[in-house]
Amino acid sequence: MRAILVGAGDLGCELLKRIGDSWVVTVVDQDPERLAAAQQVRSVPVVEGDGSSRIVLKRAGLERAAAVIAATNDDETNLEAIRLASEAGVHRIISRVNDPSRASEFRSWGASVVFPKSLAARQLELSLENRRVSSVAFAEGRAEAMEFRLTEDSPVRGRLLKTFGSSPWIVGAILRRNELVIPHGDTCFEAGDLVTVVGASSDFAEMVRTFTSGEGRFPLDFGKRVVLPIEGESDLDITFGEAVQLVRGSRASSLLLVHRDPSLIRDEAKAAGVQKTLQLASELAEGVEIRTRAVSSKPARVLGELHVEESVGVIVVRGTQKGWFDRRRALRAPSLVSWAGRPVLVSRGSAPYRKIVVPARRTPSGRAAIRAAIDLARFNKADLIGVSIVDPIFLAGPDAEKDAVASMAWLEEEAAVHGVRVDPLIERGNPVRLLRQIADSADLMVLGIGARLGALVLRRGIGSLVARGTSKSVLLVPA
Repeated sequence: MRAILVGAGDLGCELLKRIGDSWVVTVVDQDPERLAAAQQVRSVPVVEGDGSSRIVLKRAGLERAAAVIAATNDDETNLEAIRLASEAGVHRIISRVNDPSRASEFRSWGASVVFPKSLAARQLELSLENRRVSSVAFAEGRAEAMEFRLTEDSPVRGRLLKTFGSSPWIVGAILRRNELVIPHGDTCFEAGDLVTVVGASSDFAEMVRTFTSGEGRFPLDFGKRVVLPIEGESDLDITFGEAVQLVRGSRASSLLLVHRDPSLIRDEAKAAGVQKTLQLASELAEGVEIRTRAVSSKPARVLGELHVEESVGVIVVRGTQKGWFDRRRALRAPSLVSWAGRPVLVSRGSAPYRKIVVPARRTPSGRAAIRAAIDLARFNKADLIGVSIVDPIFLAGPDAEKDAVASMAWLEEEAAVHGVRVDPLIERGNPVRLLRQIADSADLMVLGIGARLGALVLRRGIGSLVARGTSKSVLLVPA
């Protein structure tokens, strides 16, 4: 994520020491000596000039900035900088206010304000880093207590506290579902925990990295296997290749092939064909573990119930045929998501994934899709395109565009934790038509589906309409 820091004084340099590596900060200041001092703290691009000038801020990358921080000791300079940032649509605006009586004036431009007498650098840092809740220094500044909110992708999620025995910090308390937990060695960290960590200020960076970095998990939160139904040798097509690529490009452990039990097939030639297909699949998988499961009926009919007995992470259905059959498969896919409670890949053989598209939506289903898309982009070293669709003017509410910008900024922050850069795309118009067009320009579209909705509603939803209207693969992820 890109940020502009106006002011390279003591406050600005202290902020450069504290904020995470996911931020690419350009520093603006009129004093070349202060800019040189800032570069000694952190290797950052600098722009010499007046931070209250639109031209200077544009040189610093105002149009691409996710945040602007005004940290000079001059309120007029800071106020003009945040005004320009607000007019440019910057999502996160933070300013130092030297005269507290003017705070409301700064807030009127949408800025979060901090005051010099209240540990301003720490406040600025917490305003930028959304996974840190609070930070307090004590022991004459030699120690620090921080609160972190654990997310679904936290690397400590699911780990026991005793596994961190050699760490130079201690966990003092956990607030879990509004109840205080005093942790011990067998305490297991959970998503949503508010964790209080105490350690030496010199270990600040390690504490932050441990509790706020992201760990790719897809599809392990659902299961560890990619499932593909097959019936004959003709099924070892581009969809089989995409299923293999999905195992390689995710945390999945193996590919599970679901097939008719040869002993129940009366036609000996067909039974032999199934066995030959399974043998050939193992040869074509090139190092990917292949597991098989024999069923008594058509493989496609058991997909919705398979998760009861198997660890199902993703179900792959073919979407490669043209015409009515392809549309029918895509139409059924959201119902399968609801039935099985597992992601479904409508495969059209567009792997390997070099461009992945995901809508920037902060609904439960939107968050699930975003987590999957970020993980897949990271594993496959793919470009991630974030899309925010604003309804036509006559349908959209007054805050629709503002909400779209805020959702996109949140997506960029979540992706940055994993080292994934987002190409933002905000469009206005019909969401189904626009998503289809954007999906056709990429390799994979990832969409969230409300898993508890009825099949009838799902068939009319955006997920099924986009899935059956694009030539590229679509991954449908349940909330």
